[in-house]
Amino acid sequence: MTAIQTGKTETALVEALKTRKALFFVLLDPDSGSPDSVVEAGLLAARHGADALLLGGSFVGNPYFTKIATEIKKQAQIPLILFPGGASQVIPGPDAILFTTLLSGRNPQYLVDEQVKGALLVKGLGMEAIPTAYLLVESGRMTAVEYISNTKPLPSDKPGIAAAHAVAAELLGLRWAYLEAGSGALNPVPPEMVGVVRKASSLKLIVGGGIRTPAQARERVLAGADAIVIGNLFEKEKDPTLFAEFAAAVHLT
Repeated sequence: MTAIQTGKTETALVEALKTRKALFFVLLDPDSGSPDSVVEAGLLAARHGADALLLGGSFVGNPYFTKIATEIKKQAQIPLILFPGGASQVIPGPDAILFTTLLSGRNPQYLVDEQVKGALLVKGLGMEAIPTAYLLVESGRMTAVEYISNTKPLPSDKPGIAAAHAVAAELLGLRWAYLEAGSGALNPVPPEMVGVVRKASSLKLIVGGGIRTPAQARERVLAGADAIVIGNLFEKEKDPTLFAEFAAAVHLT
């Protein structure tokens, strides 16, 4: 059995990293508003500098989830990547899925159980899978993902522990790691942790949660992040200028 090969979407993201310092991802929570408002936010991001859109959340209760994905995919000119909180969120439409394991936790449901439940769905839909280690980092308050997953986050002042998890992910054959402070995090992942993880591993490194200013985004790019994710901020302020400012900060232009 051969390893999962890099697909079209992942290849395009890796190629984009050859011409810019890092990538700018916008995370869309289907429960953040009406279907039309979620689609609107995604299209604004796509028009004003985002390199890809992530769609999903720790808990999704929106019955129009599939409709949202379909509409964004139809109109956006950038990749739409599913970022599910569990197997129940595997839906048709997106270009790819971050096939994650919550490697920072010790709850078997999110280490492997949800992955087993979703694997045949992903395969059956012919969806490109991007193997990703999800590393939850303590952020100063309990976040939705911590509550839903019933796992403890990695201590934010112990970057060596995060680095050890990233190395384990690499040895397990994963290709990306997502250092995540969580939706609505009080504090973002420290740049010091980003730097230590970057030096320890060759994984492509995504960093998100609690990043509220372009300067904070740029600081984490300079520390070694390959992609920055912004979510909650744009749910409140669908401002094209703000999208563009973040894109410039992440791309270092």
